[in-house]
Amino acid sequence: MSDPRPLLFGLYEQACVGNGSSAASLWTHPADDRLSATSLRYWLDQARRVEEAGMDLFFFGDVLGLYDTYRGGAETALRHGVEIPALDPMLHIPALAAVTDRLAFGTTVSTTYEHPFAHARRFSTLDHLTAGRIGWNVVTSYLPGAAANFGLDVLAHDSRYDRADEFLDVAYALWERSWDDDAFVGDKASGVFADPEKVHRIDHVGEHFRVAGPHLVTPSPQRTPVIIQAGWSPRGREFAARHAELIFVGDSDPVAVREGLAGIRRRAEELGRDASQIRAVVGMNLVVAPTAIAVQEKIDSLQAHYASEAQLAAYAGWGGIDFSLYADDEPLVKRATNATQTKETRSDAPVLTAGDVRRQFSRVTAFADDRFLGTPDAVADAIGEFVEESGVDGFLLHPFLSPGSVEDFAGLLVPALRERGLYGGFPQDGTFRSRLRSDRRDRLGDDHPARSAHR
Repeated sequence: MSDPRPLLFGLYEQACVGNGSSAASLWTHPADDRLSATSLRYWLDQARRVEEAGMDLFFFGDVLGLYDTYRGGAETALRHGVEIPALDPMLHIPALAAVTDRLAFGTTVSTTYEHPFAHARRFSTLDHLTAGRIGWNVVTSYLPGAAANFGLDVLAHDSRYDRADEFLDVAYALWERSWDDDAFVGDKASGVFADPEKVHRIDHVGEHFRVAGPHLVTPSPQRTPVIIQAGWSPRGREFAARHAELIFVGDSDPVAVREGLAGIRRRAEELGRDASQIRAVVGMNLVVAPTAIAVQEKIDSLQAHYASEAQLAAYAGWGGIDFSLYADDEPLVKRATNATQTKETRSDAPVLTAGDVRRQFSRVTAFADDRFLGTPDAVADAIGEFVEESGVDGFLLHPFLSPGSVEDFAGLLVPALRERGLYGGFPQDGTFRSRLRSDRRDRLGDDHPARSAHR
């Protein structure tokens, strides 16, 4: 391998029954336990399982509205349980951190429907309670139903990023500037908790926010949580170049991934950042079994409990296109959309018809890369080749079944990865940020824009 950095492996989850990133209807499979997703015990067991497998990151996606684009309403999503019930994943993390020792956590929070003051307080709290094992996946939200739930109009795609930029400016000021490093005293003899001269207002006045400060929480192990970003649109890549420490790549073509990451890192260097500290991971929908016949049997079993309508509802929400309105031979012409643009940003991608999409989503493995469906040796080789060709730094497992997908990963794939030197080298101690960075520092470097907020 040309990239000697140890690989990060994590689990992508959503605090719901029907995980739309793999196959939302598979909660109906007899081997799946996701109907217990409203139970804390379910999540505690899953976190322990992930850490015991040697994985590095437990990541939560999230949504703030129903998938109501397909067929003009939410009936399909509700019937099949598409990313519903949408529990608040942030509330899970302190409990999961309490039953794990080293596992890092990432959670998704929208800058469109949150306020930066309360948000900064919550993440500083999480950073303290997890001893620095927390990251924030910055999203701008895309579902029309989410806007309606907050009594707002849907913001245009780029306008959401404008708001996000200011949101981060405020959060950075609270995390990095409001309390000096030595502001906290905590001296019982003198009775001084904090030095008032070293705790500051931020007095931010901008287009979207007015925040006085000071921050309500003492500096935490990382101060600013690890900044995670998943946008793959042109504006999303610009945002990543400016802010991201860990990028979730929205493409499965290794050549396109390498080119996209190279562009982000070039732009980061132009902005004065050390691009070598930016990491990237890609999603992996995995089916692994000892033999090719057993792999196909697993896929057939999944297929028997798969509802393509559920996945069409999810995909319609992501892209903002109601496929039910199109005839099979009608092309889905690329167009500007206020929905997510991550899944349709490559200029060389073919124009699909509605029939193409329906045929694609007739298969339970619609989101899966065929290279990750196979025997342990075949998949491990494919992972090594993908890293070599793409330059990514790790993988997030998108589970088909719970707990089966993590158990298969741990019991079948991990030994093959270890044989190839592809597993187990990621740092096991310290804060989440220190494990990502080659210099092992807990807090952001001076090259990051958050540090310009620091006194």
